[in-house]
Amino acid sequence: MESSLPIGAQPHIRPRVETALVAGLLAVFGMLAMGSLLPFLVTSIQQGSGTFPGAPPVSEGIMTLARNPTILVVVSLLPQLMLTTFALGGGWLSPQGWQQRLGLTSGTVPRRYWILFALSTPVVSILTGLLISLLTDHLSHRMQELSSLYGGYTGLFGLLVFSLPTLVPGLCEELLFRGYIQTRLLQAWKPWKAILVTSLLFSIAHINPIHAAGVLPLSLWLGVISMRCGCIWPAILGHTANNLFALMALLIAPQANTNPQVTNALSLFFAVSACAWLASLFLLSSQLPATLSRES
Repeated sequence: MESSLPIGAQPHIRPRVETALVAGLLAVFGMLAMGSLLPFLVTSIQQGSGTFPGAPPVSEGIMTLARNPTILVVVSLLPQLMLTTFALGGGWLSPQGWQQRLGLTSGTVPRRYWILFALSTPVVSILTGLLISLLTDHLSHRMQELSSLYGGYTGLFGLLVFSLPTLVPGLCEELLFRGYIQTRLLQAWKPWKAILVTSLLFSIAHINPIHAAGVLPLSLWLGVISMRCGCIWPAILGHTANNLFALMALLIAPQANTNPQVTNALSLFFAVSACAWLASLFLLSSQLPATLSRES
């Protein structure tokens, strides 16, 4: 049968998504494995032995890590470095070019919008956290544990420790999920499907079911702004801004009851983030050019 394609035209070949999905699943399983081994690791450190006895209570393990800054840094960096290895390795092997493949380009919108999207991101997590807090207090306990882990350090080492839950995840997680995975899925699937699958992988990687549910709306938002901007830089900035605000709020929140200025500062930031989010919705829905994607 003769081809109906015009002379000289090349048939469309759908980009392969299997590699991106397998890399995402391997990264998720790797983080789940590390999360399972962490309680045994901190118990072994606490007892000063090379064996792995029973896992301690979570709060006890948190305090063990907090008392050992070197182990805290290593345990915090290992999962993130694993994600980065998958992303950079896949991008390096891609014939497309690693910067293009990972979405590390200038994108399709002015860079001033990146700041707007970054400021809009924390309000998504704030509203999600408030909703979950109506159903369970587990998320607040998780945040208190993070505060115990990363608070109390000063100087240059304090800056390093402060970057572990803020800048490092903002860069490493976005390189894999929005960069390596979603960028490829958008080339083969409809946007809603690509963003949803990427966000589910992102959520599962956060191990705890309550925490996973809490970060799902955040991931969907980061996926949308990455897709509409044509690059992952706004998602990196937004992810970092979200984590930075959450950690700072945890560290200063105890002062809110006795210091009205702290309460006013938190309220002002929430108002700014909410306004930025509304402005972002307007831009995303009416003015920004949509990133091309394939029909599934």
